[in-house]
Amino acid sequence: MKSIDNLLDRIDNRLNPIVVKELRQAVQGKFLIVILICFLCLQLLIMGLFLITDESISTSFNAGLNTFRVLQSILFGTCLLFVPAYTGIRLASERADANVDLLFITTLAPRSIIWGKFLAALVITVLLYSAGMPFMTFTYLLRGVDLPSVFILLALNFIVVAVSIQCAMFIGCIPANRVFKVILGVGWFVIIIVIFFTLIAITFAPDGLLHSGMGSQLRSWEFWRNALTVLVGGLSLIGICALLSTALISPVSTNRALPVRIFITAVWVLSGASAAIWSIDVNDFNPVMVWAIVNTLLHSIGLFVAVSERERLGWRVRRTVPRRWVFRPLAFLFYSGAGGGVVWSSLIITLTVLSAVAWLTVFPHMETGDEMHRIAPPAILGLYAFSYALGASLIRRNFLADRVTNTHTWIIALVLLGVTTTIIPLALFFVRGKWEENSLVMSPLGAFLFHESAVVPFSLVVSIFCAVVIGVLSLPWFIRQFSGFRPALETEQQTA
Repeated sequence: MKSIDNLLDRIDNRLNPIVVKELRQAVQGKFLIVILICFLCLQLLIMGLFLITDESISTSFNAGLNTFRVLQSILFGTCLLFVPAYTGIRLASERADANVDLLFITTLAPRSIIWGKFLAALVITVLLYSAGMPFMTFTYLLRGVDLPSVFILLALNFIVVAVSIQCAMFIGCIPANRVFKVILGVGWFVIIIVIFFTLIAITFAPDGLLHSGMGSQLRSWEFWRNALTVLVGGLSLIGICALLSTALISPVSTNRALPVRIFITAVWVLSGASAAIWSIDVNDFNPVMVWAIVNTLLHSIGLFVAVSERERLGWRVRRTVPRRWVFRPLAFLFYSGAGGGVVWSSLIITLTVLSAVAWLTVFPHMETGDEMHRIAPPAILGLYAFSYALGASLIRRNFLADRVTNTHTWIIALVLLGVTTTIIPLALFFVRGKWEENSLVMSPLGAFLFHESAVVPFSLVVSIFCAVVIGVLSLPWFIRQFSGFRPALETEQQTA
């Protein structure tokens, strides 16, 4: 008995205090109790109505399926909407300027705070699942649905909810005013609604997941290939959002970009390997193409973020810079700093596009004739993102240095993107009196909308020209960034 008590004490000492605090506040508050009671009452009401009003329940083979459809939609909707919103709003209130001491007065590491809140939200989700799963298991007795399919769908929904929780926490960690956070919250809500109805349609459509007999495919490689892809993708998104959230609440003087870039690089490699396995397995180029488009889009956004990082490293970061110059170029890519971030994102985009081209070279039998037109738009997107990001940096340094800080360079880049996507095409439309496809030649949107037309080669040439010119103009800036990337001297350490 004493050994059990000692074991419990050890477990209690190792528990994340944030998990304990969040769960204690959730249990003592009214929000969770009201949601749980309403959830149970609604499920009891629906189950009772089905059993009482459906006269064909004894002869129908779809009674269990119809009941499960309603119960699963309620459980998934409740967990997908309320739990992330509850977690994100609480974190955003602590991240606000008025309560910022709640995050920084503790000696806990930022990653402990983020993972603690995430695990607490998962425990609340498990609590809701434990209240709903008995009702869903009962639908098996009503016929029309098998238990393996029920548990597989619940696991899929749980992964989606976990990703949504971490994304809501990331939005809550963004250092912005209330108006901007409300805009982000509304956007997140719209995306959640779209995800909910999309997943419900995919699940219960006549040719959807539930009707495909997932429970009978547990021994097939195709099922485990899809399941592992969803699991690894969900864990990757959770890890990326968690690291980004940790970086946002970490002190500015720390090397916040290092763990984020290392993890994203590892995800890029693993997702590329998964896409290659998929492509060989189905003998199709589409998995590699999807991987190329998604990674190019994400790292194009990363260029806008990277160019807004600080340009001068503090002593706390410089003291960890490798002493040997041989290791500095690699460290320069992964350490915090605008120059290294731009080079890192640009290198990932370049390698992604080249990998897609190399894949068709190695496996020419996968070509159908339009692959190069499909590869060109991601390349154009990356080139224009590079041009907009560095162009915004040039404009800020040369004309707006005393008005706009480097942390807001991404706003100038968005303005440039908006001008080339909306203002220039509209001006050409009014001048010419008609709409032409080449009006969007300065925007990456045109390459995706008209990927089969002659606009794509023209846009590719223009994007390469812009990237080369702006890259040459920004070369002195890159040289200054790399020259300043060196260990701090002893005199600097004493001064600091």
